[in-house]
Amino acid sequence: MTEAPMRTKMLAALGLVCVSSTVGILYKISQAASGGFKYSTTSAICIAEFIKMTMSMSFHVGDATHHEDSQSKLMTAVATARNQLSSHAVLHIWLLAGLYMVNNQLSFNVYMLADPGTIFLFKAGSTMIVATIQCLCVGKKFSMEQWKAMFLQGVGMIIVQYNPCKSSSRYEPKAYFLMVLSTVLTGLCAVRNEYLVKNYKIGLNVQNLVLYGGGVWMNFLAFLLLPNPNSSQAEMGFFDGYDNPLAIGVVFANSMIGLAITAVYKYADAVTKCIASDITAVVLCIVSSLFFELTPSITMWCGVTVVCFAVHLYTGAQAPVPPKEARELPVKADVVGKEFEEGSAEELEKVPLD
Repeated sequence: MTEAPMRTKMLAALGLVCVSSTVGILYKISQAASGGFKYSTTSAICIAEFIKMTMSMSFHVGDATHHEDSQSKLMTAVATARNQLSSHAVLHIWLLAGLYMVNNQLSFNVYMLADPGTIFLFKAGSTMIVATIQCLCVGKKFSMEQWKAMFLQGVGMIIVQYNPCKSSSRYEPKAYFLMVLSTVLTGLCAVRNEYLVKNYKIGLNVQNLVLYGGGVWMNFLAFLLLPNPNSSQAEMGFFDGYDNPLAIGVVFANSMIGLAITAVYKYADAVTKCIASDITAVVLCIVSSLFFELTPSITMWCGVTVVCFAVHLYTGAQAPVPPKEARELPVKADVVGKEFEEGSAEELEKVPLD
């Protein structure tokens, strides 16, 4: 595969920075003065998931790899999706959609307690939590250099959150508990994604179509059961509050964030995504210190520098070298993979998992 030019990589990274920064700022400024949000947070994510589902559907129908001259694009798209999917695969994807649904609603609660800069920097500096979950759940290995970099990220976050004037943390313990919980859910989402990639041969557009479809009905169900848990109002309709441009902006930004991340991975790489995340965290720290409750200090900016530096140490660290037996497995896996290319998703499920 031909590597994309540097200009394309930079544009993809810039797009991710802009969308991510917009999401962080909109989540904060769209809150009502009396507490909570001026719209239903479950309906906002439900509408965003519907938009992403529609886009994934159009991408899949327009994909030329399954087109046949004798049939319409829609018929071949449906047939291809049915061949790739099974009931087990759909359930696994919907489990991932459920984790995303809970994490999205948790994020709204976190933004009520902390500033966008702190939240994004916490995400960048909490790699150790995600790595620990991957080690325990899927047995993923990390080198000593990677663990050192992750430890340094955690130290940097402590420096950022320590207020030397008050000799205490910047926010109440509840805020940090929710951010840790959100990070744990992010780690579980990463584990589920890895499981789907390794055990099911499903196209990206088809997987996204099922994922976002599950997100639509799950968030709608959450709306019916919890009309608006983040608002001080007892009742709120599904479309209430969308006369406010900020609420529409939250929906639009959530719809675009998936496309921005996909563009980075398609035209750039994971290192570029880390750089974009660092820039986003720094930008939001500056915005939060100017307009929100984040009080800037030399200690804070030193901590921000430590976290960003540790992120790049992690991305540049060498992965652990697999043992001799493991190095021989890819040859066998490649042969099995070629057999799967002509098989269905149901056949893939019959293979025993390691």
